[in-house]
Formats: sequence, structure tokens, C-alpha cells
Amino acid sequence: MKQILGLLLMAVFVISGVAFVTPTTATAEPLMYIMGKPAPVQPGEVVPWGITRVHALPAAATVDESSVKVAIVDTGMDMDHPDLAAMYVWGYDVVNGDTNPDDDNGHGTHVAGTIAAVDNSIGVVGVAQVDLYILKALNRRGSGTYTQIATAIIMATKGPDGVAGTIDDADVISMSLGGPSTTVELENAVNFALNYGVVVVAATGNEGAAVPSYPAAYPGVIKVGATDSTDAIAYFSNLGHTILAPGVSIYSTAKGGGYTTMSGTSMATPHVAGVVALAWAAHPSYSGSQIRALVEGSADSAGIVDALAVV
Repeated sequence: MKQILGLLLMAVFVISGVAFVTPTTATAEPLMYIMGKPAPVQPGEVVPWGITRVHALPAAATVDESSVKVAIVDTGMDMDHPDLAAMYVWGYDVVNGDTNPDDDNGHGTHVAGTIAAVDNSIGVVGVAQVDLYILKALNRRGSGTYTQIATAIIMATKGPDGVAGTIDDADVISMSLGGPSTTVELENAVNFALNYGVVVVAATGNEGAAVPSYPAAYPGVIKVGATDSTDAIAYFSNLGHTILAPGVSIYSTAKGGGYTTMSGTSMATPHVAGVVALAWAAHPSYSGSQIRALVEGSADSAGIVDALAVV
């Protein structure tokens, strides 16, 4: 079956902090490299540099985003993580067909932390304190079929009650994944979400290509590229983005209750998804397309999303 871009189906050789990636199978949206390993919870809370760069905390202080629902389509989430468990509201494991979307890879947990890690006295803090819908559509190797991704998108749009157009629909769908081509099924699923007013955010991909991968490539999707701490576009980030966000050496939550640093457009995407949530909190009467325009229009002089410009 076609595989949607995976996350770590590759051999990674790290020399002097530089990752050389050798694919072992056709994958999409792989992490370019991982710097560091999960570590025990440390006393005190760290504000990752990306959270500071997009001005998330001062923006969040001006709104109440607690009722905004962000769906993450990924490898699941560490359901017991002390910085994430309280944010979980609902989810489903599309891969295994059950209601326990626990993360057996780690990628989804890292994404979830950037979006919504609890602002407490430990670990890290995310962009927005929101309700999390976790749709596990990628397996332990970080890959999934187009059908699984499409199914997750539709489920997120319908929400826990299984009916689209009701109050429990996801407000935002965040996808740190991608594939090299389109299918009618995937395109229809994205359009289903957009037609119901969901804001869809997706990574452009890590191949250094001139165009984004799918589903980011679809019209109406916020296409997220990655930057480093100097505001330069990361060498691996596919072009064709409609907004940029921090995606190099991003510190966030890790499977097993710890924390780790990762890089990729996968890491940039949740920064933007969190900012979208803040925009919804500030402008609940807006349509999905108005929120998308607001967020994409918030780009500063470096092209990076600015949370203060959307609240």
C-alpha cells in the first residue's frame, strides 16, 4: 500500500552534531535528526526557544483558549506524560482500531508538547492550553497509509459525537506528516475538514524540495516551513510554505515521561497549530478561512508566525 511519509524509517548517522539521513524505505515527513535522548523530568519549567520566538506566552495571557479543540494526527501521545495527560480529551487509534491512542514512536508526543504542554512547575510549556484530540494514524515506525490519514482527518472533524458540524468538532487539525503524492481519498478528507470550518495545518516536508508534500500542498491548508534560532529557513525545509515557525533544536515532551530535542518541519507545525488555537480563542465568530488568513498574515519580517498579531 502507499505509505504516507513516515517519521523515522531510516538510518541516521550523527557526526559532530550533523545528521546524515539514509532512507531505508519510501517515507515521508521524516525527522531530519534527533539531538538528545528522553530524560527524566527535571525540577522547574523550561520555556523552549520556539515558544518565546512566536510570542506565545504573552499572547496566551490575553485570551482563554481552554475550550479550543486541537486534533493531532500523528503517532499518538504518551497518555501518562505529566505535562500532557491533563490536556487529553478524546482520541482514537486508527492503526489498531481501538480507543487508546498511546504513542509507541515518540514523535506525536513531541508535537503535542509544543502545542499544549501544561504551564506548571515541571518540564516545558506549550503554545496554548487547549483540549487535545489525539488521532493515532501512524504506527510505531512512524508511517501510515493514506487511508489511515484520511480516516483520522474525518474523525477529527466529526469529533467525539461522530457528527460533523456540531460543537465538539475539532477547531484545528495539526499534521506533522506528509507524502509525495495525492489521492482522491486524502484530498476529499482535507476538503471535508475545510468545508466544516476546521483550520488544517500541515508540515511542508524535510526534503529540501521546491514544493511542499501532501497534505500541505492542498489549497486551503496552512503550509508550515521550519526556521532555526537565527530566523534562517532550515536547509531541509521544503519551500512553498505559507508561514514559517521554529523547527530546529526544539525541546519538548518525549515518550516515557521525559523530554528531548528534535528538528524538522514536524516541529515547526505545532507552533503554528497552537497559534491558530489562540486566534480562535480571540476571534470565536470568525470562519475557518478568516482564521487561516489571520494566522498567515501574522508573519513578521522573517516570515515567522506571530501569536501577538492574532489575538
